[in-house]
Amino acid sequence: MELSNDSTIDRIASPELKKGMPMIGVRHLQSLLAFTAIFTGYLLRVNMSVAIVAMVPVVNSTDFYEEHKNHIATFDWTHKTRSYLLSSFFAGYLLGNFPAAILGCYFNNKLLLALSTTITSLLALATPVAVSTYGSPVLFIIRFLQGLAQAFLLPMCHGIMARWVPPNERGRLVGFVMSGIQFGTMITLIGAGYLASTSFGWPSIFYASGAIGLAWTVVWLLLGAESPQTHWFLSQKEANYIQESLQGVSHHGSQADKVTPWKGIFTSLPVWATTAAHVGYNWGFWLLLSEMPTFISTVHGFNLREDGLLSSLPYLAMFLLQLPASYLADFLNKRQCTTLTMSRKIWTTISMWGGAAGLITLGYLDDNATFTIYLYIFVVAIGGTCNLGFNINHMDLSPNYAGLLMGITNTMASTGGLTAPLAVGYIISDPNSVNQWRVVFFLGAGVLFFANLIYLIFGSAKTQSWNSPEKKIVS
Repeated sequence: MELSNDSTIDRIASPELKKGMPMIGVRHLQSLLAFTAIFTGYLLRVNMSVAIVAMVPVVNSTDFYEEHKNHIATFDWTHKTRSYLLSSFFAGYLLGNFPAAILGCYFNNKLLLALSTTITSLLALATPVAVSTYGSPVLFIIRFLQGLAQAFLLPMCHGIMARWVPPNERGRLVGFVMSGIQFGTMITLIGAGYLASTSFGWPSIFYASGAIGLAWTVVWLLLGAESPQTHWFLSQKEANYIQESLQGVSHHGSQADKVTPWKGIFTSLPVWATTAAHVGYNWGFWLLLSEMPTFISTVHGFNLREDGLLSSLPYLAMFLLQLPASYLADFLNKRQCTTLTMSRKIWTTISMWGGAAGLITLGYLDDNATFTIYLYIFVVAIGGTCNLGFNINHMDLSPNYAGLLMGITNTMASTGGLTAPLAVGYIISDPNSVNQWRVVFFLGAGVLFFANLIYLIFGSAKTQSWNSPEKKIVS
């Protein structure tokens, strides 16, 4: 059951309230802080992908001798051990998402986000000494614990932004926040490779990312707030504007004294449609991002992973496309050219059906490495438009439970990072076979196509009736 229609005019504060307000307000500051939270989170997440290459150098290579010359520890882990170490973070992340989202319903989201980043950062700082002393078992435990801690990141950011951002500004502000994923990944791929090549070696990757995480936490505790009602220098005019924009769809009381509408959530077709889109997107694009370097290397003989700048280009393209696309989305909504539901579906379709078309095309590019790389970058870039579609749909459906909804859909979507590589391993017996890679790409395209089809049929941006929470009855 839905509470309201999704015409944008019904969810926009009166123009009089915006008069006299500065162009940049505290809600923009909160968006910047949330963006840097996700940016920092991905520094701490992706750092291992780059560091492990330097931690396990090819014996007798230049890197091997340089690291020993600088008294930097190296390891002779097998490919299987490295795979376990890389997947340990995602195991913790998968297990932690849903519990993190539930805790977000009962405890202060600002403090949970600060605690999450602090724990992840301290573990990063402890990594060099711990792994040099105790080896791979302790590194596995550290990465698993970091995954558990970082499971709070997206649910808390969604919960906080749902209280701060007016519906007609969600595309550009929340889209900007979510682009921290691409920006963080891009900077890590470039910066971590540089740090590993210095005399400080791979330990400096963990020290730098850990220090940045702790610095962000201090700034967040000083300037961040869970909601407009708890911010210490928000003007009354901007507070009134935000409150009127969210009037009737977002409550400002304590989460702990509300009844969580579990039945409403799990019987809501729009929630399941958003979940399907999230699962399909993660599956298709994890396939693309994790397996394309291998395809280009084995089929075209070009090693993307050896060039940090080139490997970061897809993320740079996605980040740069995000900004103009988000302004266009909000402009069309504000002018009532599109309803919120229409807007979410259009941008999700560009992301997912565009990605599906790209994967099918890639299956037939067996003799053109340059065009393959260009197409790869393009497909990854348009994938970022999902941040204007289903990836912010949680806030439309229920501003009061946006963090919980993100925890639910992200838990299910996290399986993509685990199952997509397994599917590739099952299909690919000869990495040089174009026909086998074609099957992989067609499978990914099929997942993207049908996930988006479900979203087109059942998706909605209308606020759900169960968004308005009931008070717990105290006997």
